[in-house]
Amino acid sequence: MMSSAASESETLRRIPLIRHLSSDQQVDVIRAGRFRQLVKGEILFHEDDRAESMFGLLEGRLKLVKYSPRGKEMLLHLVRSGESFAEAALFGTGTYPASAVAVESCRIWVLDRQRLMELIRSDPELGLAMLASVSVWTRKLAAKLELLTQRRVEERLAVYLLGRIAVAEVSDGDLIQLAEPKHLIAAQCGTAPEVLSRILRRLEEDGILNSEQGGVRVLDVDRLRALAEWIDG
Repeated sequence: MMSSAASESETLRRIPLIRHLSSDQQVDVIRAGRFRQLVKGEILFHEDDRAESMFGLLEGRLKLVKYSPRGKEMLLHLVRSGESFAEAALFGTGTYPASAVAVESCRIWVLDRQRLMELIRSDPELGLAMLASVSVWTRKLAAKLELLTQRRVEERLAVYLLGRIAVAEVSDGDLIQLAEPKHLIAAQCGTAPEVLSRILRRLEEDGILNSEQGGVRVLDVDRLRALAEWIDG
């Protein structure tokens, strides 16, 4: 059986920021970090805090959110195990563009800016590889902001549902499993749980999908894809 430390190392090797590095580079980056536990509801950092570290999530779920002047929360991304986050801030303005809040108990890997810069100075190719990962994340964030600000809730939900499918193709009759509670699904779609419920009922009445225990069954995949077809990669 794989030890806990070995399992965590394998998880970190798969995160986008590290995945494409050489084996030696991966070892150096992972060893340069440290580990931290968060309890449910704990705030890892606030929007506009000085960006001192980047992170990898090993266990649990964590949300990246922005708040309106009236305190309304906009969920930008729900971080899951095996994902890195906040790396763009280290190469950018020097502050975090959003707040990070633990949705449940989390174990995270933390790489401080100073240690990262030491690694890059000793191995410039490492910095180039990391910047490529940051570029991908930036494009994804831009697409997410467009989704939340310029698209109807039906389109946002369609993108969310299709994004939950692990395989490239989906067919009529396939079940999309939803392990997250409705309020988290609604937050990722930029809406309220009651609005999400109305949209689901409307899509059921239109014969596009059917809600079932633990997920939704696709009835008309072409129409579901049509709602989400604007999204690019």
